[in-house]
Amino acid sequence: MLKNLAGLWRHRALVGVLVSRELKARYRGSVLGFFWSLLNPLLMLAVYSVVFAFIFPGRSASTSPYALFLFTGLLPWNWLAGGLTDAASSLTTHGALLKKILFPAEVLPLVAVAAQGVHFLLALPVLGAGLALGAAGVLGPAVPVGWPILQAVPLLFLEGVFVAGVGLLLAALTVHFRDVKDILATGLTLWFFATPVLYALPDIRSERLRAALLWNPATPFFEAWRDAFFRAAWVAPERWGILVLISFGAFFIGYAFFDRLRDSFPEAV
Repeated sequence: MLKNLAGLWRHRALVGVLVSRELKARYRGSVLGFFWSLLNPLLMLAVYSVVFAFIFPGRSASTSPYALFLFTGLLPWNWLAGGLTDAASSLTTHGALLKKILFPAEVLPLVAVAAQGVHFLLALPVLGAGLALGAAGVLGPAVPVGWPILQAVPLLFLEGVFVAGVGLLLAALTVHFRDVKDILATGLTLWFFATPVLYALPDIRSERLRAALLWNPATPFFEAWRDAFFRAAWVAPERWGILVLISFGAFFIGYAFFDRLRDSFPEAV
């Protein structure tokens, strides 16, 4: 396993080529092309701003302006959900490549996660514009913006490691159990509501429920994203420790599981 894991770095050029091909294929035939990666989050922010300012106003102070609060949670969630969905089906979709002796199978789920990560990066300028409007008080109560936003860089890396680890595990499972793809769709819906994307964790009144939600491995990520983007607060050192533990723990478990089933993939796809 360690030898195969060390070999991942040698395949970085291949990952880059496949990510580029994946993105070009997604927008092939589209008039606006890559501009959709910028336009989609822009439209999403505009719709949320109108809906939660005029149709459903009156949110708690900790989540106001709610459109911006929601946007800062949905962007990393879309990366997580999209990355896992694409990674789960990556081996079965590209089964012909697995029959080539020298092709490294782990590259496929990693490419799926990285491609969704590029979409997340392309949406960050829209988030930056939203934060500028939020700081000016255009969207509601002014939000603080400061140096804690730089925490987005290590958060980006750690969430990528976490999603890659879970994606590797799901990809290996899906090869042998095709039902995983359908179960994943329902599982992601449940996971979405168990993750503080729509709400702020401190607003949960039930102490038992709040304590239960803290066991969700995605919760520390989304609280950290909110600290960086919405609250302009520094993430506590102990939370960084938890994030590193969850990220690399998920990656090594996922990779070990994937590596153990690696030899069975060519026949099963």
